[in-house]
Amino acid sequence: MILGSLGLYIYQEHQKREALKNVEIYLADVDVKSIGATSATLEVKLKFYNPGNTAATLDRADYSLYGNALYVGDGRITEKVEIDPGENKIVTTPFNLSYSGTLGVLWEALRTGGQITWRVVGDAYITTPLGTLTRHFDENLKVSAA
Repeated sequence: MILGSLGLYIYQEHQKREALKNVEIYLADVDVKSIGATSATLEVKLKFYNPGNTAATLDRADYSLYGNALYVGDGRITEKVEIDPGENKIVTTPFNLSYSGTLGVLWEALRTGGQITWRVVGDAYITTPLGTLTRHFDENLKVSAA
């Protein structure tokens, strides 16, 4: 009985790891919430789609954000996200965009309502007793800055 329970537990943990491998990750939106004199507040929205038959769990994610091919900074999803089979889940994270350095090009696009091509590159993680699984993602999205 104990060996059967242990075997079932290990199988379930393995299934969780496999489910995250199959999750599709998209950059859904980068929304400008406010524009200040020295920075802007953005909301980065990542969409997770689980095409599998097993619920997928995301423990955390780290990402770098680029605007018009310029590095903007780093962001993080810190809360655990459960993605049921066949489900889309959008996770919104706040992001502070400083105007220093080469970000003048982005500031100009934000100010004038031009096009910005956003790119998010990162890793999603699930930690189980079988170890930590890393799922890499790299997505682009072109939006109007207006």
